[in-house]
Amino acid sequence: MPWVSIPATDARVRYVGRTYRSGTGVVFSHPGVTVRARFWGDAVRMRLDDAGLGGDVGTNHFDVVVDGAAPRLLAVRPGQGSYLLASDLPVGLHTVELFKRTESLVGASTLLALEVHGELREPPPRHTGLKLEFIGDSITCGYGTDVTFIPETSSSKVPTFTSKHQNPRRGHGWLTAQRLGAEAVFVCYSGHGVYRNLDLSTSALIPAIYERAVPDHPAAWDFSHDSPDVIVLNAGTNDTFAGAGTAAFLPDEAAFKAAYRTFLERLRALHPRAHIVCTLGSMTDGFKRKEQQGVVTSVHVGDWISQLVAERQRLGDARVYRHMMAMQNPFADGVGEDWHPSAATHQKMAESLSRFIQDVVRP
Repeated sequence: MPWVSIPATDARVRYVGRTYRSGTGVVFSHPGVTVRARFWGDAVRMRLDDAGLGGDVGTNHFDVVVDGAAPRLLAVRPGQGSYLLASDLPVGLHTVELFKRTESLVGASTLLALEVHGELREPPPRHTGLKLEFIGDSITCGYGTDVTFIPETSSSKVPTFTSKHQNPRRGHGWLTAQRLGAEAVFVCYSGHGVYRNLDLSTSALIPAIYERAVPDHPAAWDFSHDSPDVIVLNAGTNDTFAGAGTAAFLPDEAAFKAAYRTFLERLRALHPRAHIVCTLGSMTDGFKRKEQQGVVTSVHVGDWISQLVAERQRLGDARVYRHMMAMQNPFADGVGEDWHPSAATHQKMAESLSRFIQDVVRP
């Protein structure tokens, strides 16, 4: 059998998640983007052009799944490369799935082609059930979920981000989708917020990222694609945590509410029938306080979100909800890198969220 090269843009190569076509292939960067194909033969490989810089933080990682078997972790190199995905298979009909584990801060990937030792066939059928979309930050991205540390105190140091330990399959979004038999799409970026980012910058905020196919590229996302049935918005953590050591330590209520309100309006305009679940957690419930010269001032971003959801409900939007996410317990469940939720915490988050969607959104 000959090797046959199939362009990434071929209709028989199927994508789940956000992508756009470039002059050379299909570009994507969000975690959880999945490429699926079916072929007759005994081997398959891919050609990829990767924008990651390499190293512990800049290496993109994929799960490779062949015929539904356990995922195999694949680390890719900066620039163009060819990667063998499966070989020495029994000659016959096979499926291959490529699942991007790493997020946009690691770098975008451009699939140039699939190459099969045999011939490409029509792809597996599309998912026809519930479609979920998860919007958020590092928590939604599955930051640090493949390792768990048990801190001794609340000020203990834990290891920082490495791309190989980012695994959306162990995050609450993916786990929720699995529990509900749903398909999941992720639109998320570590460190980004609703009105301010963790570093206090105000560019590439979550509402702006939502408009793009790939966050760090101007290509707009085409919203004429299938709309999600349920949107889970877990945003506000970075707005809360930003400002350490500055006069902007406490988030601004008016600015946060204006940005969040506008984003909810935009989501409703884009997705008139979708159920929108607003949550926050589980690194914080949104409460923050400061004490200066004996005067204590506090804010509660979680309460602001509750007020904004109630506001929309009063305006007649019966498909927007407030879900209360429990805060993590690091000393019982551990933490991932940089004190992010551990896999055990994500499991609890998924249990709570899937019950909520079943009981409230799908009564």
